Amino acid sequence: MTDIPQIIEDLYFQQVVIPDQKDWPEYLRGDPAVIRSLYSFYYGLRMGAQISHALREEEFTLSEE
Repeated sequence: MTDIPQIIEDLYFQQVVIPDQKDWPEYLRGDPAVIRSLYSFYYGLRMGAQISHALREEEFTLSEE
């Protein structure tokens, strides 16, 4: 397995903010690994959407069909 580049680790800790335990959903309070995974996935999707939006030449609108 290869090492994770430092830039990836830096971006992760700058972008992914894990909320305080008191803000976790009740059913996940006992599983911090799942919380970290879910929030990482959420922030990754959010960043991807922001990058996609920033790179569009034209504004995307849903068709009314």
